[in-house]
Amino acid sequence: MNNVLIAAGGSGGHLYPALAVADIFSKEGFQVHLLTSRKRPANIKFNSNIKIIEGFSIGWNRRLTGIFPTSWSLFKDFILSFRVLSKLKPILVLGMGGYVSIAPILIASIFGIPRAIHEQNIIPGLANKFLAPFVNKIFISFPNTNFGTFQSKVVYTGLPLREEFYNIRYLNHDKFTVLVMGGSQGARIINDTIVEIVERRLVEDTKFIHITGTRDFDRLKEKIERLKSQNYEVYSYREDVWTLYEKADLVISRAGAGSVMELASVGLPAILIPYKGAEGHQYLNAKWLVDNGRGIIIDQSQLSPTYLAEKIQGFKSMNSAEIVSNHRKVLDLPKASYKLVEETLKMIGG
Repeated sequence: MNNVLIAAGGSGGHLYPALAVADIFSKEGFQVHLLTSRKRPANIKFNSNIKIIEGFSIGWNRRLTGIFPTSWSLFKDFILSFRVLSKLKPILVLGMGGYVSIAPILIASIFGIPRAIHEQNIIPGLANKFLAPFVNKIFISFPNTNFGTFQSKVVYTGLPLREEFYNIRYLNHDKFTVLVMGGSQGARIINDTIVEIVERRLVEDTKFIHITGTRDFDRLKEKIERLKSQNYEVYSYREDVWTLYEKADLVISRAGAGSVMELASVGLPAILIPYKGAEGHQYLNAKWLVDNGRGIIIDQSQLSPTYLAEKIQGFKSMNSAEIVSNHRKVLDLPKASYKLVEETLKMIGG
């Protein structure tokens, strides 16, 4: 059985697309090895047919005191990657973003193994910018992502999503339902705002389904227990988030590439609150979705319980004709997992 090595950073934004692609490679008869960070969310599940290799990369620490630990972790990843590639002799190395992908791609370049990277965001991340000269192909999630002088290597595949997102069936429900997410790690300011909206009953006759993220759940546990009801469901994390999309009329979310592409695929309108960091990636991701008629952006500096409640009420007040017209318009996107595997197979003559 031919080996494929996929390298992906430890966040959900890197791992979920990597796992979606890994599933397709497995179905095609390849043995997939996933090199990822030791520091990753404990609740992300891996299929038993994917073999996990833990890397050392800790990401780029830009403070002066972080130069040595960053360099040391990268050096250890180079040693690990050399050993792994020498042993496995993969027919392909695919980087799905994050600093853990740097070493295996560069070692693959030295060994002459076909290699590619996938960029999740509109603006290429630092690791992928660095790796662009060393790969055969660059796969992108958004059609307008630009890799400058390496644009000739670019292939638009879209963002790989888990199979379940392509098969969502919307469920009938009595109340207007808002799904709130802050990404795989959660978002404190969004969580606090939603809890206050529920506590003060700022939006009447509305159900909230709230995913807080694991880091924030314990902090809010006391309030959550007091507020939980038929109209307020709270989870620290949900692997099967697609089942919650099936119950929702509106989504409130950060604007990571994964969340934005899920929303584009399932066709739900959104209130997007981009994270200020990450070099502005999230704002541009959100703008792409809004430009395609799928919701609105709220700057985090504007966020307050009353302001967000007004915006929710605005969506809720749409008449039935507008809901049919504007909700659940699925954008015409490529089925990215299959497209990406198809393109990599061309690289290796499959």
